[in-house]
Amino acid sequence: MKILSITMIVAFVLLASAFGQEKTGEKKWTIDPETGDTIYTEAVNISETEDITPRTSMIIINPLKFLLFYNISYFHKISDGAAIGGGVQFPTPKDVNGFGVNAEARFYPTGKNLRGFYFAPNVSYNSLSNEESDEEASITSVGGLVGWQWFPGDQFAIGLGIGVDYYFFSGSDESFDDYDGFAPALRFDIGYAW
Repeated sequence: MKILSITMIVAFVLLASAFGQEKTGEKKWTIDPETGDTIYTEAVNISETEDITPRTSMIIINPLKFLLFYNISYFHKISDGAAIGGGVQFPTPKDVNGFGVNAEARFYPTGKNLRGFYFAPNVSYNSLSNEESDEEASITSVGGLVGWQWFPGDQFAIGLGIGVDYYFFSGSDESFDDYDGFAPALRFDIGYAW
């Protein structure tokens, strides 16, 4: 819970700094050459900036998931409003072996690919085994999430997402069947885009 709280605070600070306006003030004194009068003018300029850097590829990790799996994913732009991606993951606990793969499609309604609001259907498969108890399990999940991707630096990527997954468990122990069902999904991504 402590890690989640710290992650949310850091994400809020970064998100708040990503959406700002810039205000500049300008004061001018000029002297009219014909009359010798001093003319004083003052102006305030307010401008908004938007990141329009074109990015077609992105590599990300989800550090929240490191409690259970080491993970890395790659996304590639296929159009202005869509990207596809896939990744691999390996279990973190020492007594568990196996691997996992995932696939995701991201749709950006604003057409600003790889940044801003998106929704994403996803699917994953994990094959796990425990050497000590000689048990094996296969975990398949199908889900969806909504998220936000932004770039506080030129290539440095940060993303937040929330959604729901449905899990299908199968394995050598019949008790795995009790875990089938819906579970919330939380994502915090960091990565590099180019």
